[in-house]
Amino acid sequence: MPNPAVEDAVKKRIEELLGETEWLTRSDDNGAAISDQQCHECSAWLASAQHVIHLICAEIKTPYLARANSIAEKEHGWLINLGVGEMSALLRALLADANAGLLASVADRARAETFDDFLDHADQYLADHRKNESGVIAGVVFEDTLRRICRKLGITEKGVKLDALISDLSSRGELSAVKAKRARVAAHVRTKASHAQWNEFESTDVQATIEFTRELVSSKLDG
Repeated sequence: MPNPAVEDAVKKRIEELLGETEWLTRSDDNGAAISDQQCHECSAWLASAQHVIHLICAEIKTPYLARANSIAEKEHGWLINLGVGEMSALLRALLADANAGLLASVADRARAETFDDFLDHADQYLADHRKNESGVIAGVVFEDTLRRICRKLGITEKGVKLDALISDLSSRGELSAVKAKRARVAAHVRTKASHAQWNEFESTDVQATIEFTRELVSSKLDG
């Protein structure tokens, strides 16, 4: 999930969905739904529950996602109330993991792997003497990494410039004076590459950006 505000909103929605299940899971003597109306409402509820699980799990590909899809897409017929019961159990388990911080940890590791792949590409471009392309990739990954770290630490980053974020991280002890200086070199590459100001940075700056970003990913996200 992208930030604490969204995470809290999604958790709240899960709680709302769980609060709607008493009527939806009612059954007749054969265990089936008791009316067409209940079936329609169960179908809508399953779609909403599936959507919420996608919001949480699409990026990290947990087993929750596959199971939710299986339940929601099954032809339940008049036993759709049982599908609601099964999905609600899944939501309760997912909510427990989210509250324990387990999903955020998995998401960070997944993002770390993605970042590492991008940095490999940046390394290859640099090896091929394509400084500009390497600088673009390295700068983007650096910024995304830095902003993700800030969100993880509860630091407001939306609309805030990189230099200010670096200062904030430094003042909190998350970056030493030396690392803050290295971060500003990376921020410089990010800014100049994004504006196609190719003569404003060197291959050594790009290499330093790649190396520092890898350190940030390893120390702050991958674990």
